[in-house]
Amino acid sequence: MFHARIVSPEGSLYFAAETTPYDLENLRSHVHDLQGSRAQAVRLELSIDGGADAADRQLAALVSTLMAEGVQVQYLPVVGGASHGKRALARAGRSV
Repeated sequence: MFHARIVSPEGSLYFAAETTPYDLENLRSHVHDLQGSRAQAVRLELSIDGGADAADRQLAALVSTLMAEGVQVQYLPVVGGASHGKRALARAGRSV
């Protein structure tokens, strides 16, 4: 499961969901909806509690794409424990 807070001049949104292709696409859509014409003005705060490696790789790929578009991504640790997702993002070579 992941938790995301999207902050932009257009507003903000908290989104929590399982790490499925459907929910990752919803996250991408929400980020794009809030970025308007300025991707650099959007910040995605992300925390991940567990999940399968394949799902973590999909999330890492989405994060990489969003960062390439100029979205600021910040990793927030899961309260009360280490995050499996953080390890997957690190393995994918993502600096979040």
